[in-house]
Amino acid sequence: MPFSSVWHEVNRQEVPVNAVWMSTFISFCMALTSLGSLVAFEAMVSLATIGLYIAYALPIFFRVTLARNSYIPGPFNLGRYGILVGWIAVLWVITISVLFSLPAAYPIDTENLNHTPVAVGGLLILTVSSWIL
Repeated sequence: MPFSSVWHEVNRQEVPVNAVWMSTFISFCMALTSLGSLVAFEAMVSLATIGLYIAYALPIFFRVTLARNSYIPGPFNLGRYGILVGWIAVLWVITISVLFSLPAAYPIDTENLNHTPVAVGGLLILTVSSWIL
């Protein structure tokens, strides 16, 4: 990240104050888009929501599939219900991702089309390609 030495600096209480201010500034700038285009703002909110849900769902998905037999439970676990609850969580994320990708108003035209699926796909391609390269 550009200027990472500035952003990861912490104060005496180990708080990354510069990073907090940067996040605040970026959030403020993103909120300003609602003044120009409500559709763009809704797409950003949908993208952020889907991204957050996916970040939680991927480890759960890998836990209930790839690590099903090799997983070593910690002090807190759901016992025999862990796999069931994991699958429910994954299905919930799929459902909420579809719902947040739907347009906010009908009839659908160029002014209210939700661009979230395009943005999620583009970010997915960028992320996977940067991971591979």
